[in-house]
Amino acid sequence: MKTILIAHNYTEGSFAFMSYYLARHLALNGNRVVFISHKPFFIKSFKENLEKGELLVYSWPTEKRPVKISDALWFAKIYIKYKPSVIISHFVNVNITTIVSKILSFGSVKTFPYYHTLSTQIQQDVSSSSLSRKLKKIRKQLLYKGFADSVICPSDLAKEDLKIYFNSSKGIKILNPMRDRFIEKKASNPDVILISYLGRLEPSKGVIDLISAFLEYKNKFKNSKIILNIAGGGILDKQIEELGAHNDAVNIVGPLSYSEIDAYLNKSHYAVIPSKSDNLPTVGLEAMMNQTPLLISNNTGLSSELKDGIECFKFNPNIEEMILMFERVENNDQKHYDMGINARKTFLEKFGIDSYVEAMNQIIQKS
Repeated sequence: MKTILIAHNYTEGSFAFMSYYLARHLALNGNRVVFISHKPFFIKSFKENLEKGELLVYSWPTEKRPVKISDALWFAKIYIKYKPSVIISHFVNVNITTIVSKILSFGSVKTFPYYHTLSTQIQQDVSSSSLSRKLKKIRKQLLYKGFADSVICPSDLAKEDLKIYFNSSKGIKILNPMRDRFIEKKASNPDVILISYLGRLEPSKGVIDLISAFLEYKNKFKNSKIILNIAGGGILDKQIEELGAHNDAVNIVGPLSYSEIDAYLNKSHYAVIPSKSDNLPTVGLEAMMNQTPLLISNNTGLSSELKDGIECFKFNPNIEEMILMFERVENNDQKHYDMGINARKTFLEKFGIDSYVEAMNQIIQKS
């Protein structure tokens, strides 16, 4: 029985389903899996016996981010108790789980931290001093060089970013999966072309330029059928509300709950991802899962997995090209249905949960 530790969020109701499903799959197949959940927070740990193996679920000592010495000491006790041979960690869980486990195992444990957020995204979205950014960069470089066996990258763009920014060649590409929640594609209103944005309203996401380009396009083509929906929240809330306030063709929807996402994307003709820098945006997978084709920036890791004119229309994330993108959509409205079919087909082929589990099984078995 191999012991594997996964540090992520133990839930079916979000992107973290990938880790929830992987943990249960590994346990069902005869492994002992220790799962440390940041969110949701479990006051008491619990154990499940799953056929050949077992699953033990813990949370960090508090609901706060696990960044303190006390969190590291708590994790050290977990590591010593179970002695996992493989560590898979995501987001805020990475530093403590990767470093402490390597030290306590004298380097024998195999560690696989995830590289979810591009350096260029952080530079655009996070306000911090140049000294702070430099220190964080050095810390991550040391982590990847001395404590990570491989760094899991959800896209080729992430591998490239890891290499350029952190000078690390340890990246291995494993595409993020998405749970298939699709039931059926609802009929869209034929009198309009509904283009929907969903995501954080932050500088790297390109939403300001998207709305600006749309307003220019609508001013140029008065009879355009396109309606633009903007859903999400973030530091640009007020600026975006003001920008779209005086045009009936721009709907500022606000934040959506996770249970509302599928209906929002399903009723849309297209989902737009105008990011200036992005790894493998989850909303793109959710749209494709819902048989909704994409309008996608070339500056995303997802773009390279798709074919222009097949399941998406690609564009460079600047106002001039976005205007041309809106024009292309309106002039190719007859392609919308087939593109949706192709989008879902590509989702099933590349981003299904079974493909992800198979890829993760391979790296675990080699460890």
